[in-house]
Amino acid sequence: MKKLSILSMICILLLGFNVVPASAANSEAHIFVDGVPLKSKSVSKNGISFVPFRELFEKLKMNIGYDSKLKLVTGTKDKLKITFTLGSKTAYVNGQQKALQAAPFTQNGTTLIPIRIVGEATGNAVYWSAKANVIQINSPSFKGASYTIDGIPVVFSANGSVLFGPEAMEDTEIRTELAENDAIKEFTSKAPKIRIVGVPPTEEQAKDPGYKGYPDYFDGNYYTAAVNNEKLPPLMSEGWISLSMLAEIENITILGGSDPGTIEIGKYVGALDIIRYKIVLTDAYKKAKEGDFVLSEIHVKKYKGTMYLNIEDLKTIAGLIESN
Repeated sequence: MKKLSILSMICILLLGFNVVPASAANSEAHIFVDGVPLKSKSVSKNGISFVPFRELFEKLKMNIGYDSKLKLVTGTKDKLKITFTLGSKTAYVNGQQKALQAAPFTQNGTTLIPIRIVGEATGNAVYWSAKANVIQINSPSFKGASYTIDGIPVVFSANGSVLFGPEAMEDTEIRTELAENDAIKEFTSKAPKIRIVGVPPTEEQAKDPGYKGYPDYFDGNYYTAAVNNEKLPPLMSEGWISLSMLAEIENITILGGSDPGTIEIGKYVGALDIIRYKIVLTDAYKKAKEGDFVLSEIHVKKYKGTMYLNIEDLKTIAGLIESN
């Protein structure tokens, strides 16, 4: 339905606020499905609200069946089947009998069926607002709808209330604020965690998976990969550590050397003594961008040109890290 026609129907509804007496609240009520109005109004019979079956079924995206000989009206969607018989107070929902307070009937060539049983059988909630003379059929996913007609705000809420004027403005402001808060929470929950370079982990950060209180996301490659939705680098929590994180956590650094085919790492123990370990780089390692290798008995992973060493091997083989 075009926006213009929706607004024009709501405009009629607004005008109706001033002319529909309270005693006629359930007579010819406007019908909205998830905030969108039907062209037809309801028809009241024996205190029960009816609606043209074809228009309602189409709005609920149901397949329509009509057998003129048997006077059967059928609506189907997925695994749901609702059947009415004109003149009968018995309906069938997936083969189960449902008693009706009033039978479906034909008026001016239009077949009308009870609104409530259709709405509830399709998993929707049905509400009636006496104040606005409106029947709402709201799906579980409906969060509300708002319109502004000639400067007058109108809000159809998920709980079935219809607000207009100042009440609608207040409700809209509240829902907008809640939606913004939800959006912030969702973004925050999905956003990758980051660190401030040079600042050690906080007590709370130390609880996250990592190594010796340093979370995995303290590794510079982690944040880049998370932001770009790429494969994460080898993780400290899984036993791998980069040379930069090794220097920060264990004070193990790259020692100077003239041989481009080796990396010598080590750390000071005491004032003068240094524990060293030389890692010989193979040709396969040098040529690869990524992969798994064993260099000088140390298991190594290469990730986007960065070397990650096996923490356990640094303890048991290289002797650079003390075993706890």
